[in-house]
Amino acid sequence: MKYNNKFKSLALISVAAGLFFANPLQAATAISGTFFDKNNTSADMTVRAYSWYNLSMGYLGWTHHSNWGFVKLKKGKPVTIALTTEVSGLHPSITVWYRAGAKNPKTLPYMNGHAYKQFGDIYEPNAEATDAENNPVKVGNIIMKFITNGFDRDGMGDALPAEYDQSQLYRVMDGVPGKLAITFTPPENGWYQFVVGAINPDIDSTAYGSGPGSGAGPATAHTVHVEVSIP
Repeated sequence: MKYNNKFKSLALISVAAGLFFANPLQAATAISGTFFDKNNTSADMTVRAYSWYNLSMGYLGWTHHSNWGFVKLKKGKPVTIALTTEVSGLHPSITVWYRAGAKNPKTLPYMNGHAYKQFGDIYEPNAEATDAENNPVKVGNIIMKFITNGFDRDGMGDALPAEYDQSQLYRVMDGVPGKLAITFTPPENGWYQFVVGAINPDIDSTAYGSGPGSGAGPATAHTVHVEVSIP
């Protein structure tokens, strides 16, 4: 009889442990962003010159040096997101994801870490933001399905450095440096999340240089104007 009770207790402990390890809380981090809709189709965002593709972070994007947008879209209706900047030598860049299963807009302005890959899906189950230690926020599942990306290739010179020459990064050449537009067709109804950043700035430009009239550097935030064409 004692053996059976002990066995049952061990079984219950095992089940409880299994549930704990099967559904642990995962870290998340809050991000700043803009919500777009038909009444709010444009915004000025500030980004750093290496925010979308940072050599010092394993060629990843930097979550908090980039800027974020959120928009609710309908399946099958093409959408265009256009980026422009007046900063010479700054190359704007973008990645778009579908936030699968997202229903509450309050859970959208979060990412699963301080860095992101410019291509590929992101899955962080049962996420909780702990930026404020005394006020954790249960975000839930962060499920981001990769849709498309692109960066402004114009004005980088004839040879793109090898570290930037990846097949997963879509190079856009429209003949106008500082301008980027991508069009995609939403595969599902729901919320879409996109990141705006920059890549491979010109060394002698105001995006990076320190010459007369510049005073800029890698830590400087630059303005990128964002237009979202919602059908």
